[in-house]
Amino acid sequence: MTSQRALRDEEIEQYLLENEVDSLRDSDSELENQLLKMMQSDTEDELVDEIVEPSDCPSDVSESNQSAASNTNVIPSMDARIVTPSQRTLRGKNKYCWATSKGQSRGRTSAINIVRTARGPTRMCKNLYDPVLCFNLFMTDEMVLEIVRWTNAEIYLKRNEKDGRERERTEKASKISATFRDTNETEIRAFTGVLTLSAAMKDDHLSTDELFDSSFSGTRYVAVTSRERFDFLVRCLRMDDKSLRPSLRTEDPFIPVRKVWSLLINQCVNNYIPGPHLTIDEQLLGFRGRCPFRMYIPNKPNKYGIKIPMMCDSGTKYMINAMPYIGKATNTNGLPQGEYYVKELSKPVHGTNRNITCDNWFTSVPLAKTLLQDPYKLTLVGTIRSNKREIPEQMKNTRSRAVGTSMFCYDGPLTLVSYKPKPSKMVYLLSSCDENGSINQATGKPEMIMYYNQTKGGVDTFDQMCSSMTCSRKTNRWPMAVFYGILNIAFVNSYVIYCHNVLSKNEKPLNRKEFMKKLSTQLTSDWMGKRLEAPTLKRYLRQNIKELLPENTENSNEEREEEEPLVKKKRYCAYCPSKIRRMSKMECALCKKAVCGNHKKDQLCYAHGLQLAVVDVLYKKRDEEAITPRTNESDTDDEDIDDDALDEQGDNNGDF
Repeated sequence: MTSQRALRDEEIEQYLLENEVDSLRDSDSELENQLLKMMQSDTEDELVDEIVEPSDCPSDVSESNQSAASNTNVIPSMDARIVTPSQRTLRGKNKYCWATSKGQSRGRTSAINIVRTARGPTRMCKNLYDPVLCFNLFMTDEMVLEIVRWTNAEIYLKRNEKDGRERERTEKASKISATFRDTNETEIRAFTGVLTLSAAMKDDHLSTDELFDSSFSGTRYVAVTSRERFDFLVRCLRMDDKSLRPSLRTEDPFIPVRKVWSLLINQCVNNYIPGPHLTIDEQLLGFRGRCPFRMYIPNKPNKYGIKIPMMCDSGTKYMINAMPYIGKATNTNGLPQGEYYVKELSKPVHGTNRNITCDNWFTSVPLAKTLLQDPYKLTLVGTIRSNKREIPEQMKNTRSRAVGTSMFCYDGPLTLVSYKPKPSKMVYLLSSCDENGSINQATGKPEMIMYYNQTKGGVDTFDQMCSSMTCSRKTNRWPMAVFYGILNIAFVNSYVIYCHNVLSKNEKPLNRKEFMKKLSTQLTSDWMGKRLEAPTLKRYLRQNIKELLPENTENSNEEREEEEPLVKKKRYCAYCPSKIRRMSKMECALCKKAVCGNHKKDQLCYAHGLQLAVVDVLYKKRDEEAITPRTNESDTDDEDIDDDALDEQGDNNGDF
């Protein structure tokens, strides 16, 4: 009896262990009824369906079963490219439990993969088709005013250093050289236009001597500003109050450009609605000077510079949000840096069910689980480092494992895959999209890796677009390097909005180079028009500006003739006989006929000069008769008649 009772208890215990997972699966059936029927209308298809989460590993697994799991014998599945362990569960070094099989699929899309919003500019940005209007969405008037304010403060100090004495504020501007005068909004935008043109023409590597040499780089740079003024503005450009830096730098080393940077990021967030697939990665602004948070990243083209983690739309490469890495001053509130930056950068899209693709510096299992919860409601796909303690030893590289095979394990909506592309290489990928472990039949790679390859290049492509047409110039001040980076961000984002708006009208947009050239012309036109008002402007500069601004030369033909009279050609005299055929540059002031010296009288030709002489005689005779006394009325009447005849004679001559 006792032996039968013991056997019955073992059977009951085994039955409970086997059916524990199924009982927990049935408890999640209510979540399936809350799925939305509307699907996101994006160009890319959804990759996953809803799958019910498997339960956690049983807590009563014996030590003998765990030791047996370490000596796993892999059994190939029906698809030879998928390797399935013989155990039902695998554990990492930190005892994190993974299931080796996925639960039953219901054939419905998971709610975490449904995005309701459409990608594109916001409502206030949809009707902008001019490059300068799109650019002004990011380089706002508030930013320009901030730059003008503190740049003028620095110019005031530079002027005092040059003169060697303190100048009074009431000093007349006429006593100050044009190179050292205060700047204004129009000039700062023209200064930005010069940098825009240098980016479009790839002249950023040229020195200012070459850039403003008309024989080398054309006349457009010289028409906007002089080399001395350009260099002076570069030296004096500031974006903050220098007197407050010592007290604020201890808390925020980025304070010299913090306000202008915040204004830019605010515009980037508010002007665009991103798509369902986002990318988080870092950009490195090249800089080798002194900076408290300068980084060295050997796999980047510049290697040394300022690291800026950012989030971009993987489809359009629009930069949505960015945060500079400021070294030890970064307050992560106890979180790992990668997790902190993902949560902070994704704030504009919290609660929208979008997916974030990132590399192994950001990806971790705790982050993927946290993003699925409120208030984040985001999914994550990214590579994960092999030294993470959540990865089971059975998924790591072994000699017996064939090249091109994949191994999957699951934990609720999380899916972990290890793919072996080479004999000595193993790739680990983590996804929280609640998807099955499937293989692409064309490439033999897991679908997770195919999706990662399609969406991982958002930030890298954005960085490539910035570097291909960059306005960055050599500088020993890191705030200027950040200022050039701000302009590059504004160039790319404004071009994305411009293309979207133009394509919405079924028209063909300008290519990026032509867009930048047109933007440069629009930014510099107002300032070049003001330069024409200067009376001391050199003649060749005035001519260059008029050629670049054709609208200003239509009403200036008379002024041009007065300033620079045209050289007259020699013509045959209209009154010389054909045998003589004298040639002359002189002409009649009335009939414009060519006349020689013999047939010219008082700037008139022979005929008009003779008529003028006759009229002079008549008027002289009338004046003499008017002096003689009048004796009777008849003489008066005759004199009146003679006056009328004289006036009529003058009219018939048609002189004056």
